[in-house]
Amino acid sequence: MSAIKTITAAGLLVSAILKSVAVAQTSPPISARATLAKPLLIGEWADIGVLKDGADYYLVHSSGWYRPAVLIWHSKDLRTWTPTRYAVPEFDDGSIWVTDLAKVDGRYYIFFLRSFSWQSGGYMVTADSMDGPWSAPRPTGLPPDAVLAADDSGKRYVFTGSGHLSELTDDNLRATKPPTKVYEGWLFPEDWAVEMYPCLEAPKILRRNGWWYLIEAEGGTFGPSTSHMVISARSRSPSGSWENSPHNPIIRTCSREEPWWSKGHGQLVEGPNGNWFCVLHGIMNGYRSLGRCTLIEPIRWTDDGWFKVAESWPGEWDNPVRIEMPISDEFDGEQFAIQWQFYRECDTNRFSLADGVLRLSGRGEDAGDSQPLTIQPMHRAYEIETEVEVSGDTTAGLMLFATPDSYIGSGISEEGIVRRVQEGHKRYRWMKEPRIDRTRVQLRIVNDKQDARFYYKDDHGRWQIVQPSMEVSQAVSTPSNLRPALFVCGGGEARFTYFRYRPLETDEQRDHWLEGMFRLSQD
Repeated sequence: MSAIKTITAAGLLVSAILKSVAVAQTSPPISARATLAKPLLIGEWADIGVLKDGADYYLVHSSGWYRPAVLIWHSKDLRTWTPTRYAVPEFDDGSIWVTDLAKVDGRYYIFFLRSFSWQSGGYMVTADSMDGPWSAPRPTGLPPDAVLAADDSGKRYVFTGSGHLSELTDDNLRATKPPTKVYEGWLFPEDWAVEMYPCLEAPKILRRNGWWYLIEAEGGTFGPSTSHMVISARSRSPSGSWENSPHNPIIRTCSREEPWWSKGHGQLVEGPNGNWFCVLHGIMNGYRSLGRCTLIEPIRWTDDGWFKVAESWPGEWDNPVRIEMPISDEFDGEQFAIQWQFYRECDTNRFSLADGVLRLSGRGEDAGDSQPLTIQPMHRAYEIETEVEVSGDTTAGLMLFATPDSYIGSGISEEGIVRRVQEGHKRYRWMKEPRIDRTRVQLRIVNDKQDARFYYKDDHGRWQIVQPSMEVSQAVSTPSNLRPALFVCGGGEARFTYFRYRPLETDEQRDHWLEGMFRLSQD
């Protein structure tokens, strides 16, 4: 017991010394940014892992509680992205957070963290091709926030977000000895507005010109708008010593007025024309309901072998990014389209697709507990619509879903009443719930930049609003975002004949707004 106390006391002393160094720092001036981060994916596409594999680029993200999990995106130029498949189509309960995408000796690895009931562990899936098939998830026995790397001799290493290093066996499954602390992080001033201090996490490794570059996040994601940041250090060997970059923080939101909040969790990648970029995530100013979007910023290498944000974008980036994933669905396929995810469990016994109809059986006593079928919204303003028919002891319909405790929408009940379903939002004394005396109805939700309106179509084919409307951003808790969803609760079944998603603004309009905010933040 006395030995444990001695070690703890020593640790506290070291911590106090490090904190005193940080406090002694004055907040360094950070010059106005020369470039605006561009969005790759709007929505909760967080915790990126990006891989350059010859002429191909691949991107993966955390999936949280949604299944299937870990959607793989492919691109040839970093500007046009297409989803290909899910690397983790089935997995037991828990929240999935991606930590790394790597290729070693011709084999592909995705490391992820599975978190459940305040317990977490590292897992991985492997494949001989990014197109799969991917192995079943298996525990690694390694720390959960881990990134894989190899040296010229073939030795395998894993770096963790806490600054520890382990040498691995050839199968990348076991550490050969206990992890060693090799990196302490970059101590930024304590008076910076961040969520946590220093919150060293999300390591990425890059080897270039004889240097090992360690890129990590600090500051935390979900607190103040200026929380997150990208920092870097370099060393001639994986075991150190590690020297912090003179350009730290490489990327950071410095003011609430900037168009992107909490920029961090970055990884460097070389583009097809030899230009370098940092792929990261951030929150659109004022739109936490969209989640942590995937962003990209240009990077340039300095003459002394460091990197920093470039002063300008390459010319080919003048036009918006293109995402080749349809969101609407007429349910005319034999299996779910790639945009769909269930909350918590993808139970194949619950649904069937045939003749342009999705049949979905009920789950839970209310809409929040129904394990709804969801998509990621990719715009600030959009309209969603469906047609649904219920049978049995069931209410089914359309909603905006964040968590089982935070959702809002409307559905049709077995009694032929258009029911308002909501939790975590303000409840008004007056709630319009019309009886239409039929169990089939068309429903629509308009989410106009977080002001939501709810409609049903009456017997004369006219859209009628279901009062009251709602400002929906306040009920979104991090790390969730607000997703359009189809729900069926109770013991019966619902039949959906289509789902349609229509953007109410173009990517050009969105980017024009972001550029305007960027110019204002520079003044």
